[in-house]
Amino acid sequence: MKIVRAIRQGRIVPNKPKTTQPQFYSIWATPANDRPPPLTAPKVRLPTNSESYNPPAEYLPTEDEKKKWEETEKEDRAQNYLPKKYSALRLVPAYDQFIQERFSRLLDLYLAPRIQRKRLNIDPESLLPSLPSPQSLKPFPVFQALKMRKVGTSRIRCLAVSPDGVWTVAGDEAGVVRIWETAVGREAGSWNLGSRIGSVEWCPRTDISYFMVGT
Repeated sequence: MKIVRAIRQGRIVPNKPKTTQPQFYSIWATPANDRPPPLTAPKVRLPTNSESYNPPAEYLPTEDEKKKWEETEKEDRAQNYLPKKYSALRLVPAYDQFIQERFSRLLDLYLAPRIQRKRLNIDPESLLPSLPSPQSLKPFPVFQALKMRKVGTSRIRCLAVSPDGVWTVAGDEAGVVRIWETAVGREAGSWNLGSRIGSVEWCPRTDISYFMVGT
């Protein structure tokens, strides 16, 4: 604002052009560089409630505020308009600051630095994450990892695996309880309780290892 006042008062005299012929420059002639992009032009200010043709009463200035606004220099005003109230939209006159605001906006766009951005040549397929095979997403196994051979002809009624996954115990209708090593499928022992086995369950504790049988 001080520079504007100095130019108006004649204290600052702009340099005279060296030639009267118009000169044209290509703004894209400079090759692109690796420096970070400069700041872009400022965004256009959004309208507020005070710019409405029927603003609320608290936005309307008083006589003292109008007089103070008119006495203030144009560059020092907080806003370049005075809120006014109209009874209908068709009574609103043309905005007298429209040309000046458009010109100031064009200056902002003109003075904003321009830069050529490097275009990245990236294969779009490489940005997609690798998806698992649909066969591995099934909620049931598709291959047999371990097979345990049952001894005898009685039907197994219940089965339980130890909390650490090392042992597997099962009970059949003949009253025989058998225990296997889960990793190799080898039978480690068996007990005949003499009655049909109803349930077997391991102790959930990991520091000790035992199971209970219900007939």
